[in-house]
Amino acid sequence: MEEVNYTCDMPSEQPKIPVADAVFAWASLALGFVFTHFAVKYFGGLWGGIFWALFGITGAVFVKVKSVSVRLSHIVIFGIAELFCFVPVFCANYFVNFLAAVFSFILYFYLATAISGAELFGRHFIPDLLISAVRPFENFTRQPKSFFSIFRGKSRSKNVLYALIGLLMAVPLTLVVVILLIRSDELFASSMKNFSEHLPDFSFSVFWEILFAVPIAMYIFGAVFSMNSAAPAHNEGAPSYRFVPPIIGYSAVTPICVFYFIYTVTQFGNIANALEKTLNYSKFARNGFFELCAIAVINLGVIVLMQTFTRRKENDVKPRLLRVYTIVISSFTLLIIATAITKMLMYIGEYGMTLLRVYTSWFMLLLAIIFVLIIALQFRDYIVWRAMFAAFTVMFALLCFGDPEGMIARYNISAYRSGALEELDVKAFGELGYSAAAPAAELLANTSDERLKRELKDVLEDIQNVDEYQDGFAYFSIPRCRARAAIERVSGLMR
Repeated sequence: MEEVNYTCDMPSEQPKIPVADAVFAWASLALGFVFTHFAVKYFGGLWGGIFWALFGITGAVFVKVKSVSVRLSHIVIFGIAELFCFVPVFCANYFVNFLAAVFSFILYFYLATAISGAELFGRHFIPDLLISAVRPFENFTRQPKSFFSIFRGKSRSKNVLYALIGLLMAVPLTLVVVILLIRSDELFASSMKNFSEHLPDFSFSVFWEILFAVPIAMYIFGAVFSMNSAAPAHNEGAPSYRFVPPIIGYSAVTPICVFYFIYTVTQFGNIANALEKTLNYSKFARNGFFELCAIAVINLGVIVLMQTFTRRKENDVKPRLLRVYTIVISSFTLLIIATAITKMLMYIGEYGMTLLRVYTSWFMLLLAIIFVLIIALQFRDYIVWRAMFAAFTVMFALLCFGDPEGMIARYNISAYRSGALEELDVKAFGELGYSAAAPAAELLANTSDERLKRELKDVLEDIQNVDEYQDGFAYFSIPRCRARAAIERVSGLMR
């Protein structure tokens, strides 16, 4: 008779979550709270930079603890991302600080994908960049599991749980004892009052900040933990999305190339007339600048679409005509950019610098570099995304660390003193913030124009009022310290 086996396989134990994962889960929750409580309110200030710097350090520690393999190029990108976290220390412009925080955010998440196997700024840069924003959701639920795993087990985990229970039980008794001690001694009561004044006010809003910190923590943990798994692989052959017949693309862009040629010919005449003062100088400089900027951006989009979707030859080789059209459109765009920058330089020469004029000029120069790199790519294949990243990083560093606000103030004052500007728009210094204080104070100490003195005093008083209002660690910056010193030097003249 066949023997029946009534035994059944016991369910295998779930794999234990490493202690390191639990620690990272708690660290991610702390980072989430830093984001909701501090960084959201001061994202364009110092706390935004601190949050992203801490996020990068957390990822670096994870890489070290988990022995994840990294290359020198990964370390360089990490260093760049950390560097731009400190922009708020050197720049008091919240818009620029916000852009720097976004730049660091993009670099960190893309770096996580690159460390897990994707080619750094390689052929599939755009898909990898988009994937890097989605990959954290693959491990989204792992954070709470790791977070609560510290309470499992028999020895250390139970001790941690017991310690937390004991601290919670101690809260009411401690409050009673402290209240009685305060009532029993005035010196102790005074000490506790001074201590409490340095503590942050607890309100019901903190509860919501902790609540919203949870999904932030899960996303942060998922991003860091994604470095443990391999990045998605790509088909190295001709991508399936290159399906548009080349003749369609060529026919679509030929008409705009014709009009670009006509426009370019007419602009040479306009520029010559403007330089000879036979054309309304200010009208020529002012009209059409932002339209030209829009055209340059549209052309960049046209080239990207053509290069991405146009059907190619075997082994994904570009057709010669595709290269020719790309060169033609890029060359016309460079001429358009040259026209736009010429208009802007004329306008600045006539009316001085402003932040908007500097930002748009910077953007047009960046576009010019990109189109030069695109033209070079049509003659010789190279890793264009790495060159573009290097160019953008250098240009962005000039914007973040180059003190454009101070440069604007110094240029306008210098142009006014030399007679290049008929009138100095002192009120426009208000948008320059703290960086305008030192040049304005220097001019105040060296001018005899009473009207100009009054306007400069008003500007410096406004900066001083903002400084008094923006009190606290979150608003610290080197330009602010310099502004305080400059105002202090001319405080006698401001009375």
